[in-house]
Amino acid sequence: MVFQALAQYQTDVPDHKDLNMEVALHLPSRSSQIKHRLLWESGSLLRSEETKQNEGFSLTAKGKGQGTLSVVTVYHAKVKGKVKCKNFDLRVTIKPAPETAKKPQDAKSSMVLAICTRYLGKEDATMSILDIAMMTGFVPDTNDLELLSTGVDRYISKYELSKAFSNKNTLIIYLDKISHSEEECLSFKIHQYFNVGLIQPGSVKVYSYYNLEETCTQFYHPDKEDGMLSKLCHKDLCRCAEENCFMQQEEEVTLNDRLDKACEPGVDYVYKTRLVRSELSEDFDEYVMVVEQTIKSGSDEVQAGQERRFISHVKCREALKLQDGKHYLVWGLSSDLWGEKPNIRYIIGKDTWVEIWPEAEECQDEENQKQCQDLGAFAESMVVFGCPN
Repeated sequence: MVFQALAQYQTDVPDHKDLNMEVALHLPSRSSQIKHRLLWESGSLLRSEETKQNEGFSLTAKGKGQGTLSVVTVYHAKVKGKVKCKNFDLRVTIKPAPETAKKPQDAKSSMVLAICTRYLGKEDATMSILDIAMMTGFVPDTNDLELLSTGVDRYISKYELSKAFSNKNTLIIYLDKISHSEEECLSFKIHQYFNVGLIQPGSVKVYSYYNLEETCTQFYHPDKEDGMLSKLCHKDLCRCAEENCFMQQEEEVTLNDRLDKACEPGVDYVYKTRLVRSELSEDFDEYVMVVEQTIKSGSDEVQAGQERRFISHVKCREALKLQDGKHYLVWGLSSDLWGEKPNIRYIIGKDTWVEIWPEAEECQDEENQKQCQDLGAFAESMVVFGCPN
């Protein structure tokens, strides 16, 4: 019976030695077709291609044999609802340290982080943990932590300070118990040892050692009450609007510097623009610019004279110092284009190039003449010759 089944299988299965096909795939993000040759010797080898544009594509096959095409679509959706705390109440506050407070000599500034928590069960929570992620550039005061762990009241059992798993300092505090009848609080100083463009928020997570599902997390930040990052949303899709700011070039920039930077991988567009108006808000600023010249075409099919919106976080306002009516050389990455055609917006981030383009009368001044000549030569070279790669 077994041999009869095997013989029947060999009779019914197609002869793969006849497999000899040429498959051509045309994706919307590629300028030319992608071709694969399917042969019997390599018939079990999977071929895959990827596109980030959710548009139609075409596939043609010729030759002998059969093949299978699978299409997988990956998308991201916002998490519905808000994660609630389970069996813990948690409050986190942060404020500047008193002027009389001791701080290390090399610390830029000091603040006091206060954490209050209560267990919501019927009895005290035994063996609980505070997992504290520091804000960017901040380190906890170990003297304060020693007093909390060895003092007369002994608020905490022990603590650990680690930087092994991230670029942020992480403080772990072990508590023998957390009361269910009253709020228990502790506080300690944190010191800022280096300045950053944007301080990323920290977080405090309290959880039970014996039941990891009992947990609560709160964020903290000196300028934001809930500690949460600002975000920029288009329909149901959001992205963080707080990243490192664009930094003005402090050293003299040459023509070759501009050509090299504008032709780096990922740079999507290069425009000469004029700032029409600035729309400033508490979270982020929108700069409405007229594109006067497309020096390098990108994903957005913009025509000369059309307006486009450039968005920057409010904390980057001083770094940008954009002025209405002035002209600017601007370029940026394809990853910083936001939204859908024809309403694409441009994010001004750390990888965006923004350089003032002196006005015609300003180019008469000796101090601006070289910059004006270089900008003109840069635009001409990019338009005529493009990028070498």
